[in-house]
Amino acid sequence: DVKSARVSFCQNDGAGSCSALLETGIYCAQFLQWVLRPLSSEKEQEAAKKGVVVRGACRTVHPETKHDTHVSALLEFPFGRTGTFECSLAHASERSAVVYGTGGIIEIPFPFWCPTKLVVTKMSGQASQTWEEPVVYDFDLPEGVKALPISKPTKEGDVDGVVPGFHFVNSEGLTYEAAEVNRYVREGLTESPSFTSEECLDILRIISDIDAMSRANE
Repeated sequence: DVKSARVSFCQNDGAGSCSALLETGIYCAQFLQWVLRPLSSEKEQEAAKKGVVVRGACRTVHPETKHDTHVSALLEFPFGRTGTFECSLAHASERSAVVYGTGGIIEIPFPFWCPTKLVVTKMSGQASQTWEEPVVYDFDLPEGVKALPISKPTKEGDVDGVVPGFHFVNSEGLTYEAAEVNRYVREGLTESPSFTSEECLDILRIISDIDAMSRANE
């Protein structure tokens, strides 16, 4: 059974230009919601109505813009599951995630928000000190997806409006997202059953509550 999870998304880039909570913290909140939310049983769905409770939050703000640059939070989910996360635009972290359970752990290395690998390590015995050999699961990026040869203007003679190349890590994986949207539109659906509009709103509520508590704790 899943009991807790932690996730970190910190980068030394952009401090003061915007909110770290909104820029990278949103990925952390979504990950925790995904792995710790109640499942499909009637009992768990009933528990889900209680929502997620922010038990702790603190932040550091930029001295000039007053945008948060570093935020940490502790969240309580139904059935006593807990999640912690840290986000920042002022320092770096490994930007990974770990899910902890009664039978071991699942590690999602960088970049946890669009991973191509996860590592499962089973732990058992007295004090959970019997570790099995980690099992690595690889998920390939789609083949044949490449940045167009014309990239951002970099020299004299280039013109504005050219198609940019890939900017972020594992951008090829957005192909899967585009394919899902295409499939749902063709099926007449207005949202993904895997990530509903209500779940999206739940994440915004979590972020809002973290912001409120971190401000109160300044």
